[in-house]
Amino acid sequence: MNRIAALSGHSRLSLCSTKGEQMEYDEDKIDEYTLALLYLVTHERHEGLGARAWKGFDWDTLNRLYEKGYISNPVGKAKSVGMTEEGFLKAEELFERYFVKETKTIPFPKLTLPAKKRWEQIPEGTRKDILENVWCSKCRIMVSLQLREGQMSGRSLILRGTCKTCGSEAARVIEPDE
Repeated sequence: MNRIAALSGHSRLSLCSTKGEQMEYDEDKIDEYTLALLYLVTHERHEGLGARAWKGFDWDTLNRLYEKGYISNPVGKAKSVGMTEEGFLKAEELFERYFVKETKTIPFPKLTLPAKKRWEQIPEGTRKDILENVWCSKCRIMVSLQLREGQMSGRSLILRGTCKTCGSEAARVIEPDE
């Protein structure tokens, strides 16, 4: 059984693990993650007035969130708790910070007009094969290229970008068909 022992006036608590070892944890972080998870279980959103959220979380944490003004008093028979507008907005911010996957925007490749014309002459399946078979000097294997730019050098098409495996610079030269 876990036992919590508050340390003198600090926001750090100590918890005994099932192995009997002392573990310290940060109460403020627990509050932030709990508030973020309250956003996940929010229902009945009322713009400017807050929302309601299911309150299946630790009572001490809910009480601290109440004291901070983020939620209504959690004590009661209701299965949900009211969130203040400030609490809802903070919960949304924290949820996005801790739980939303970052999407990396991939810029559209910049090809010079002659390079674009040459690239479009290559069948789509072959273009895909070209981009998936580029030598990476760092990985020392064939990798996929994240195409960044293309230009002509004489009659050869030079494609430059980054290795999708390690992120280092890589290039591919497509020589003219003769």
